[in-house]
Amino acid sequence: MVISTAQDVIQPQSIQLLLIGSDQNSEGFLRTTLEKEGFQLTFVKTPEEAKRLIFEKPASFYSAYLFDDHQQTEQNLNLLQILKADSQYAIVPAIFQTDSRHSQEIELSLANGAYFFLLKPFTKDLLFSVLKAALKGFTNHQELTSRVADIENIRTMIDQAQFHIRTIQDAKSLSSVLAYMTPNPRESRVGLFELMVNAIEHGNLKISYQEKTKLIQQNILQKEILKRLTLPENHKKLVTVLFNRTPQQLEFTITDTGNGFDYLPYLEFSVERAMDNHGRGILIANKLSFDELEYLNNGSKVTGRINLK
Repeated sequence: MVISTAQDVIQPQSIQLLLIGSDQNSEGFLRTTLEKEGFQLTFVKTPEEAKRLIFEKPASFYSAYLFDDHQQTEQNLNLLQILKADSQYAIVPAIFQTDSRHSQEIELSLANGAYFFLLKPFTKDLLFSVLKAALKGFTNHQELTSRVADIENIRTMIDQAQFHIRTIQDAKSLSSVLAYMTPNPRESRVGLFELMVNAIEHGNLKISYQEKTKLIQQNILQKEILKRLTLPENHKKLVTVLFNRTPQQLEFTITDTGNGFDYLPYLEFSVERAMDNHGRGILIANKLSFDELEYLNNGSKVTGRINLK
């Protein structure tokens, strides 16, 4: 099996997964399903053991953490809080396997940085769908991290700026630059990138949520994006990004040429979309990257604000 992540293709043999707290049945299913495809698996019984292994390895050694939330909920959340508080580990996706449909428990996990869920019982296809979504974000954010350090010398020199982007590659480059204007670049770049990608894909290119789901399933999303970028009606479409600094706040405004969308359902976690292969970008931007997220023009314009004081 090959997992496509953004514009990259990752072989499972290069992917290390840390699985925490699996019972005998879950471990058997995961071993059979994932080891067969070549993923490298490490199973531990407790969050304490997981913490020791994680901090013994380089920060990007594990590509994802899979928590089984059937017994050790409090300990799992404590570990997640520790990881999310350390910017080196914050970008590694945490996937929670749970049999709970109670929104309060899921919201608690979400508040501590778990953006991916597997609701039991789940199938092999659902497992790979959620895993693909998590790894896609991880590889994108790894690439963005490698670029941020190049911007250090100009971070305090810019008070206002306007940019125009057209492609996903443009979004990667610009989000890295703008993130370094902020107090927490590793967190803010994720939200900036996700909002820019949404503006390109859904706004300018009019790829609907349902279409994107199918394109990801078929591993042809990038091909479709490139195809639509070359269409005459899209050739001159740009996403405008404005940056403004005040003594109290940083403000990023992203505007596309689309007709907007119903953004409200995407600001908070939804059980119904928990195992979709995309659809978490706005949620992550709202919960992780910005102190305030405001949509205007029926959703075709969004402003993210980061407080400085």
